[in-house]
Amino acid sequence: MTRLRGSYALVLATALLALCPDLVLSTGLLPSAQAMTSDLGTSQTAIQVANGLSNAAFAVGVVLAAQLSQRFVQRELFLAYAATFVLGSVLAAAASGSVVLMAARILQGGSTGLMMIAALPPLITRFGVGRLPWSVASVNLGLFGATTLGPLVGGAVAGNHAWRTLFWVVAAVGALNWLVALVGYPVFDAPDPGLQIDRAALLLAAMACLLTFLASSVIASVSLASALFWLPFVAGLAAVVVLIVVESRKAEPLMPVRELSTQLPVTGTLVAMFGGAAFVTVVELVQLYLASVAKQDPTTAGLLFWPMPVGLAVAAGAFGLLFSTRYLAVLVNVGLLALTAGCVLLLWLPAGGGTWPVPAASALLGFGAGATVTPGLFLAGMGVRSERLGRAFALVQLLRLTATFAVGPLVLYVVKSSSSPAGGVHTGVWITVGISLLGLVLSLLVPALSGARLRKPDLRGWLEDGEQALVSPRTAAGIRPGVDDETARPVVPGALRRRG
Repeated sequence: MTRLRGSYALVLATALLALCPDLVLSTGLLPSAQAMTSDLGTSQTAIQVANGLSNAAFAVGVVLAAQLSQRFVQRELFLAYAATFVLGSVLAAAASGSVVLMAARILQGGSTGLMMIAALPPLITRFGVGRLPWSVASVNLGLFGATTLGPLVGGAVAGNHAWRTLFWVVAAVGALNWLVALVGYPVFDAPDPGLQIDRAALLLAAMACLLTFLASSVIASVSLASALFWLPFVAGLAAVVVLIVVESRKAEPLMPVRELSTQLPVTGTLVAMFGGAAFVTVVELVQLYLASVAKQDPTTAGLLFWPMPVGLAVAAGAFGLLFSTRYLAVLVNVGLLALTAGCVLLLWLPAGGGTWPVPAASALLGFGAGATVTPGLFLAGMGVRSERLGRAFALVQLLRLTATFAVGPLVLYVVKSSSSPAGGVHTGVWITVGISLLGLVLSLLVPALSGARLRKPDLRGWLEDGEQALVSPRTAAGIRPGVDDETARPVVPGALRRRG
């Protein structure tokens, strides 16, 4: 059995089994919310808070795992994370009330975040350049592909009133993940056992996630003007800003903010944030439309999303093919364009309840999700040294999750406040068009103002020599007076820059 330990197939399987179950739940539980409310004798707000706290725990988990991964051998920790996920899933399946469900969902989200950072960097950095295209394409399928399956799975589950069965299945998949990890997760030394615990980063990340996600979860039962919403929401966003400032000033921070502040990581982070926020929000809007306007039963509504994972699979294949070329940065622009086009198509959802735009929009949305979120994450990672990949992923994921799961509830609040359900959904779709379009503009503008060029990545130097995979000029270096960066292409004539 020890011969299998560290094998590529098992490490890849571990990563996928770790990520997929909870990510399916992230978009698959909405159709079952009413049934869960009835069965547990609780309120819709309690269910929303449970899911919001799960997302917050996921974000905190990636930051905590970034710390633990530097100081301790990962094999034993990963097995503990996987066991915690199984425990949370069993508690969710057997929950008799909202308190147990909240605790269960926190365990599920937190352990998935921990597993992500423990599973992805070894898969990416330990098997050479030849495996990278297949690895990143597979990660794309696991990291966001599972999210596109959520509406299909959720529709079938809600149609059969089987939300407890879903959690039992998720628990079984989690148990399989633990067994695969027991056999295949490799043993390797901690990269930096002497790294000091960054208490400020851990505390600020926890505050930011808890306050922001809790505020966005309770907004449905209060209002935008209520202090119960805006005080924790603003405080949470402020904690994110303070976290970035504090980490940028440290000589050895947990999260390498200064390395992530150059053009490539900034662009990748923005793409992941805007792509994730637009996709998750518009999927929730379509689910709401199908239930409240089109009056579709959950199973039929879920089946309308079948082109979404197909579109994502196409994007994952393109990501793998383009990963080692100079055109990876172009893929994310095409992805944001596809997201925008998918949202625009949904503007034609009939007020009378027709569903014809949904399948075509789903294909575009699936491709857009697959061409933005994971590629954006890796664009950011390729701008830092491979030894810091997990720590870079932690910050990018924290920002992406905050954008993704904080924006959606705000948009849904605006929609549900409308006197007309169809009109409210139409307004919400316009908002997502704006989000995706703004992301597209920024993904083009930041590289242009930074003097970035399309370059082929040096993957061998990244993995073997600890260098950056892609040259990343200073952000906006092309227009900032007094900033000279030999890696940046001039954006404006030199005389104009000197005059500025």
